[in-house]
Amino acid sequence: MTEKDTKIPKDPEKITRIMTNALDEFAHHGYRGTKTANIADKAAVSKGIIFRYYGNKAHLYLATVKYATDHIMAVADYRVWQDSQDLGEMIANATKYKIQLQLKYPEEFKVLLDAYAEVGDAPAPLKHEIAQFYAQQTSGNIKALIAPVLDRLAIRDDVSRESIQNLMMGMMTQIGAETKAFMQKHPQASLTDFDTIIKHAKQYVTILEHGFLKKS
Repeated sequence: MTEKDTKIPKDPEKITRIMTNALDEFAHHGYRGTKTANIADKAAVSKGIIFRYYGNKAHLYLATVKYATDHIMAVADYRVWQDSQDLGEMIANATKYKIQLQLKYPEEFKVLLDAYAEVGDAPAPLKHEIAQFYAQQTSGNIKALIAPVLDRLAIRDDVSRESIQNLMMGMMTQIGAETKAFMQKHPQASLTDFDTIIKHAKQYVTILEHGFLKKS
Protein backbone atom coordinates (compact mmCIF):
# COMPACT_ATOMS: atom_id res chain seq x y z
CA MET A 1 0.00 0.00 0.00
CA THR A 2 1.34 3.44 -0.91
CA GLU A 3 0.10 6.89 -0.12
CA LYS A 4 -2.21 8.73 -2.48
CA ASP A 5 -0.56 10.43 -5.48
CA THR A 6 0.66 13.81 -4.27
CA LYS A 7 0.28 15.37 -7.76
CA ILE A 8 -3.38 16.07 -7.04
CA PRO A 9 -3.72 19.77 -6.07
CA LYS A 10 -4.57 20.05 -2.39
CA ASP A 11 -5.82 22.99 -0.37
CA PRO A 12 -3.51 23.39 2.69
CA GLU A 13 -6.35 24.74 4.83
CA LYS A 14 -8.56 21.78 3.98
CA ILE A 15 -5.71 19.37 4.72
CA THR A 16 -5.22 20.95 8.15
CA ARG A 17 -8.93 20.68 8.94
CA ILE A 18 -9.09 17.10 7.70
CA MET A 19 -6.01 16.02 9.67
CA THR A 20 -7.14 17.77 12.87
CA ASN A 21 -10.53 16.10 12.79
CA ALA A 22 -9.20 12.73 11.60
CA LEU A 23 -6.86 12.75 14.60
CA ASP A 24 -9.79 13.38 16.93
CA GLU A 25 -11.97 10.69 15.36
CA PHE A 26 -9.31 7.97 15.18
CA ALA A 27 -8.18 8.72 18.73
CA HIS A 28 -11.68 8.33 20.15
CA HIS A 29 -13.21 5.69 17.86
CA GLY A 30 -10.35 3.59 16.48
CA TYR A 31 -9.92 2.65 12.85
CA ARG A 32 -13.14 0.76 12.15
CA GLY A 33 -15.26 2.91 14.44
CA THR A 34 -14.27 6.08 12.61
CA LYS A 35 -16.49 7.21 9.76
CA THR A 36 -14.99 9.35 7.01
CA ALA A 37 -18.35 11.09 6.68
CA ASN A 38 -18.00 12.42 10.23
CA ILE A 39 -14.49 13.67 9.50
CA ALA A 40 -15.76 15.38 6.36
CA ASP A 41 -18.62 17.05 8.24
CA LYS A 42 -16.36 18.32 11.04
CA ALA A 43 -13.70 19.47 8.58
CA ALA A 44 -16.33 21.26 6.47
CA VAL A 45 -15.32 19.42 3.29
CA SER A 46 -17.09 16.92 1.09
CA LYS A 47 -16.48 13.21 1.55
CA GLY A 48 -15.31 13.22 -2.07
CA ILE A 49 -12.48 15.61 -1.18
CA ILE A 50 -11.19 13.18 1.44
CA PHE A 51 -11.14 10.30 -1.04
CA ARG A 52 -9.64 12.52 -3.74
CA TYR A 53 -6.83 13.56 -1.38
CA TYR A 54 -6.19 10.23 0.35
CA GLY A 55 -7.71 7.53 -1.84
CA ASN A 56 -9.28 5.46 0.93
CA LYS A 57 -9.68 5.20 4.68
CA ALA A 58 -6.44 3.24 5.11
CA HIS A 59 -4.42 5.99 3.42
CA LEU A 60 -6.19 8.57 5.57
CA TYR A 61 -5.29 6.64 8.73
CA LEU A 62 -1.64 6.33 7.69
CA ALA A 63 -1.55 10.06 6.91
CA THR A 64 -3.03 10.74 10.35
CA VAL A 65 -0.35 8.62 12.05
CA LYS A 66 2.33 10.57 10.18
CA TYR A 67 0.60 13.85 11.03
CA ALA A 68 0.59 12.97 14.73
CA THR A 69 4.25 11.93 14.52
CA ASP A 70 5.25 15.17 12.80
CA HIS A 71 3.38 17.21 15.41
CA ILE A 72 5.07 15.51 18.36
CA MET A 73 8.49 15.74 16.70
CA ALA A 74 7.92 19.44 16.04
CA VAL A 75 7.10 20.28 19.66
CA ALA A 76 9.52 17.86 21.36
CA ASP A 77 12.59 19.30 23.08
CA TYR A 78 15.40 16.98 22.01
CA ARG A 79 17.72 18.46 24.62
CA VAL A 80 15.94 16.22 27.13
CA TRP A 81 17.72 13.31 25.44
CA GLN A 82 20.85 15.01 24.16
CA ASP A 83 21.80 16.86 27.37
CA SER A 84 21.77 13.68 29.49
CA GLN A 85 25.11 12.79 31.04
CA ASP A 86 24.80 9.06 30.36
CA LEU A 87 22.44 6.57 28.73
CA GLY A 88 20.70 5.67 32.00
CA GLU A 89 19.91 9.30 32.71
CA MET A 90 18.70 9.68 29.13
CA ILE A 91 16.20 6.83 29.56
CA ALA A 92 14.90 8.29 32.85
CA ASN A 93 14.64 11.85 31.50
CA ALA A 94 13.02 10.74 28.25
CA THR A 95 10.41 8.64 30.04
CA LYS A 96 9.34 11.48 32.32
CA TYR A 97 9.24 13.87 29.38
CA LYS A 98 7.15 11.51 27.24
CA ILE A 99 4.59 11.32 30.05
CA GLN A 100 4.43 15.13 30.10
CA LEU A 101 3.94 15.17 26.33
CA GLN A 102 1.23 12.53 26.52
CA LEU A 103 -0.71 14.56 29.06
CA LYS A 104 -0.43 17.63 26.83
CA TYR A 105 -1.19 15.86 23.53
CA PRO A 106 -3.45 12.90 24.45
CA GLU A 107 -5.02 12.43 21.01
CA GLU A 108 -1.68 12.26 19.21
CA PHE A 109 -0.36 9.71 21.68
CA LYS A 110 -3.56 7.65 21.60
CA VAL A 111 -3.32 7.28 17.82
CA LEU A 112 0.43 6.65 17.91
CA LEU A 113 0.33 4.12 20.75
CA ASP A 114 -2.57 2.20 19.17
CA ALA A 115 -0.83 2.13 15.80
CA TYR A 116 2.57 1.21 17.26
CA ALA A 117 1.26 -1.54 19.51
CA GLU A 118 -0.97 -2.89 16.72
CA VAL A 119 -3.87 -3.02 19.17
CA GLY A 120 -6.11 -1.08 16.82
CA ASP A 121 -8.57 -2.67 14.41
CA ALA A 122 -6.84 -1.58 11.21
CA PRO A 123 -6.33 -4.18 8.44
CA ALA A 124 -3.11 -6.22 8.41
CA PRO A 125 -1.53 -4.57 5.31
CA LEU A 126 -1.97 -1.16 6.92
CA LYS A 127 -0.45 -2.36 10.19
CA HIS A 128 2.54 -3.67 8.22
CA GLU A 129 3.11 -0.32 6.52
CA ILE A 130 2.82 1.50 9.85
CA ALA A 131 5.38 -0.89 11.35
CA GLN A 132 7.78 -0.06 8.51
CA PHE A 133 7.22 3.65 9.09
CA TYR A 134 7.99 3.32 12.80
CA ALA A 135 11.12 1.26 12.09
CA GLN A 136 12.46 3.99 9.80
CA GLN A 137 11.63 6.71 12.31
CA THR A 138 13.26 4.84 15.20
CA SER A 139 16.46 4.06 13.30
CA GLY A 140 17.10 7.69 12.36
CA ASN A 141 16.02 9.19 15.67
CA ILE A 142 18.04 6.89 17.93
CA LYS A 143 21.32 7.83 16.27
CA ALA A 144 20.57 11.56 16.40
CA LEU A 145 19.42 11.48 20.02
CA ILE A 146 22.22 9.42 21.55
CA ALA A 147 25.15 10.86 19.57
CA PRO A 148 25.68 13.85 21.94
CA VAL A 149 25.43 11.51 24.95
CA LEU A 150 28.03 9.16 23.51
CA ASP A 151 30.33 12.15 22.97
CA ARG A 152 30.41 12.63 26.76
CA LEU A 153 31.13 9.01 27.64
CA ALA A 154 34.57 7.45 28.12
CA ILE A 155 34.13 4.74 25.50
CA ARG A 156 36.79 2.06 25.22
CA ASP A 157 39.13 2.42 22.26
CA ASP A 158 38.24 -1.06 20.99
CA VAL A 159 34.48 -0.33 20.90
CA SER A 160 33.00 1.54 17.95
CA ARG A 161 30.15 4.02 18.19
CA GLU A 162 28.38 2.07 15.46
CA SER A 163 28.42 -1.05 17.64
CA ILE A 164 26.92 0.89 20.55
CA GLN A 165 24.22 2.36 18.31
CA ASN A 166 23.40 -1.10 16.95
CA LEU A 167 23.10 -2.43 20.51
CA MET A 168 20.82 0.49 21.38
CA MET A 169 18.68 -0.36 18.34
CA GLY A 170 18.48 -3.96 19.53
CA MET A 171 17.53 -2.77 23.01
CA MET A 172 14.81 -0.53 21.56
CA THR A 173 13.49 -3.46 19.54
CA GLN A 174 13.22 -5.50 22.74
CA ILE A 175 11.52 -2.63 24.60
CA GLY A 176 9.18 -2.25 21.64
CA ALA A 177 8.25 -5.94 21.80
CA GLU A 178 7.55 -5.68 25.54
CA THR A 179 5.50 -2.54 24.98
CA LYS A 180 3.39 -4.19 22.28
CA ALA A 181 2.73 -7.24 24.43
CA PHE A 182 1.74 -5.07 27.39
CA MET A 183 -0.59 -2.88 25.34
CA GLN A 184 -2.27 -5.86 23.72
CA LYS A 185 -3.23 -6.96 27.25
CA HIS A 186 -3.95 -3.40 28.45
CA PRO A 187 -5.15 -1.37 25.41
CA GLN A 188 -6.17 1.61 27.56
CA ALA A 189 -2.77 1.91 29.24
CA SER A 190 -0.91 5.21 29.33
CA LEU A 191 2.81 5.86 29.68
CA THR A 192 2.39 6.11 33.46
CA ASP A 193 1.55 2.38 33.52
CA PHE A 194 4.88 1.27 32.08
CA ASP A 195 6.95 1.15 35.29
CA THR A 196 8.07 -2.45 34.76
CA ILE A 197 9.12 -1.86 31.17
CA ILE A 198 10.94 1.34 32.15
CA LYS A 199 12.76 -0.62 34.87
CA HIS A 200 13.78 -3.19 32.25
CA ALA A 201 15.04 -0.42 29.95
CA LYS A 202 17.21 1.03 32.70
CA GLN A 203 18.62 -2.42 33.49
CA TYR A 204 19.38 -3.06 29.82
CA VAL A 205 21.26 0.25 29.63
CA THR A 206 23.21 -0.59 32.81
CA ILE A 207 24.25 -3.92 31.30
CA LEU A 208 25.15 -2.19 28.05
CA GLU A 209 27.36 0.32 29.86
CA HIS A 210 28.93 -1.93 32.51
CA GLY A 211 28.50 -5.53 31.33
CA PHE A 212 26.97 -8.42 33.29
CA LEU A 213 30.05 -10.09 34.81
CA LYS A 214 31.10 -9.54 38.41
CA LYS A 215 34.14 -7.39 38.99
CA SER A 216 37.13 -9.62 39.67
